[in-house]
Amino acid sequence: MVSGALSMISRILKNYNLKKIHSIAILLCLFFFIPHKGNGQADGTRKLRNFDNHAYEVINVPMSWGDATEFALKKGGALAKIETFQEHTFLRFLMKDTKTTAADGGGAKYFWLGGTDAQVEGSWNWTDDSKINPLSITAKDLWGNGKGFETGLSEPDNFMDNQHCLAMGLESWPAGATDAEAFGSAGQWNDISCSNRLDFVIEYDIGASFEDGTLNVRHFSAGDNNYRASFQLSPCATVCLKLISASETDLPASPLASNFSESVLSIKKLTFGDQMYELDLKLIDSQSLIFEVTGSSLTSSTLTYPTSNWITAKPETVGIDTNKLQKAIDYAFDDVIIDGVPTAQFTQGLVIVRQGVIIAERYGTDADKESIATSWSTAKSFTSALAGIAIENGSIASVDTPASEFITEWQVGETKDITIRNLLMMSSGLQEFDNDAITMYVGTQNEEGAYEIVDNLKYSIENRQADPDLAPWLGASYNWNYQNADTQIVGASIERATGKSLASFAERELFSKIGMSAGWWQDGFGNYMPWCCIDATTRDFARFGLLYAREGKWQGSAVVPAAWVTESTELSTITSPALKVGYGYFWWPHVDGEWFYAAGSRSNNIYIHPGLDLIVARNSTLEFLGDENAKDRATGAHRTLFPAKWDHEEFFELVIDSVNQ
Repeated sequence: MVSGALSMISRILKNYNLKKIHSIAILLCLFFFIPHKGNGQADGTRKLRNFDNHAYEVINVPMSWGDATEFALKKGGALAKIETFQEHTFLRFLMKDTKTTAADGGGAKYFWLGGTDAQVEGSWNWTDDSKINPLSITAKDLWGNGKGFETGLSEPDNFMDNQHCLAMGLESWPAGATDAEAFGSAGQWNDISCSNRLDFVIEYDIGASFEDGTLNVRHFSAGDNNYRASFQLSPCATVCLKLISASETDLPASPLASNFSESVLSIKKLTFGDQMYELDLKLIDSQSLIFEVTGSSLTSSTLTYPTSNWITAKPETVGIDTNKLQKAIDYAFDDVIIDGVPTAQFTQGLVIVRQGVIIAERYGTDADKESIATSWSTAKSFTSALAGIAIENGSIASVDTPASEFITEWQVGETKDITIRNLLMMSSGLQEFDNDAITMYVGTQNEEGAYEIVDNLKYSIENRQADPDLAPWLGASYNWNYQNADTQIVGASIERATGKSLASFAERELFSKIGMSAGWWQDGFGNYMPWCCIDATTRDFARFGLLYAREGKWQGSAVVPAAWVTESTELSTITSPALKVGYGYFWWPHVDGEWFYAAGSRSNNIYIHPGLDLIVARNSTLEFLGDENAKDRATGAHRTLFPAKWDHEEFFELVIDSVNQ
């Protein structure tokens, strides 16, 4: 990986004139060759927080938007500009203790962002004059759109014709409003009067650019001093750079900064194409100030994705408290004392990912990163993704298309109007005659007591009937009922709509695009099991989690539509008032709206917190019975064990708590 990345960078840099390379971001630091004036020394009272190639400084001195903008410019930065949902969440948590309020924003707590429509009403721009396009940031609703508005209305509303500046709310507004009354909620945007006096964040560009043979570095630290500098390509056998100018800056040092030690410049972040790299530059000529590129590797960022292999990194390099994270790892692997007896958790594999890199990984006895695990019902979330893809490509008209359009056996009678949405929400209104989890996987008992496998599709179509307690057309007001058979119908609808088997459609449209190697089981009657049984490594299950953390994008390409990722993982049904999770479209969202997970029996789960770019894949110990290679219930089966104690929220909150906000 290192030699390959270095070779690519070297080749492009050496031929930049021919290939018209317009920009390349590199962070460099240099110490010995710049006169120290003293004004660039680190200010211990100022602290910066890093996010990718930017640094942020919290200013708890309330100012109007105009004064805050001018103050930020004088400091060499700008009011914060949001470019990704992860950056949005980073800023929200960074400013969570802000107390400043806006009277015309319902008296709620806010802080300034660098957006305004003062030039043209309704045309919102950042302070660098670039257009504000919320959909380029996330498919989630950034502007306040609470139920307190009349139908179809939302922020920005330019209340009293005097609201032209952008702020992020840190609580629902108006302050104290119920969900039914609120115009917006914590983390959403509001347009308010620019005369409000609020706290704010200064964002500093600490990256670099390469154009016409010149590398401009806007901020780097060396010892107790901070600088900006320019370099030019210099002829050598490999790739070399020559320092041509440098000056001190008054920016304070930022954490995880590049550093110069023993003649080597260690560069922490290099934005190159759609990836982020680390670089090592060695000083090879101290008189001419020539540096040679001696090493490179991919590193963590919101741009980073695994290739054929994953990058691994220490937790602290991505803002994780290692000691706190260990509590989550121990939860997954340590025996639990039940009635005085140590009882195993039976965890086969655990992979924790942040900013596109594996920061923790552990396996049980006789297992490793190549060990195959199974999904159980986590397969339902994969089926949800395939449904979204089929709708996007036009194979299925919409989520409200009746399943009977594809399942012709349902075109007569009470099932004809059941939609794909009803099925995705486990709200078909149908009730099985028996336990479909047992029947559809294990089978039914014959007269001799032996189990015989069942045709899953035939069972799902024929072996259910409308239940007065579940069917809306029979007067039921609540109709959530978890059934594998609903998923089987969705899978069959996808197959008939696309003309492809579920496995081949998944391979072409999903697995191959994220580098996932997976085997999907059949029921012994030629039907794939969309509700169950995808076999893959724990690392590959984490790939699917990363795809959803990035709103369906993989290395710049949309694999699953972003709007579908948002819609399918939003809370659509409260499954039980006692639970803090509900149901979406074959996903389990937490009630706080921050995270969601795919759930499989025996806690074969994938947990996803998009805002923190945080993913956990956990699989239970697996044993195959019969022929594991055929992936068919006619000749094989899975055997896994339940963990002694597993609470989804308790476990994942341990991981979330390890993030240094």
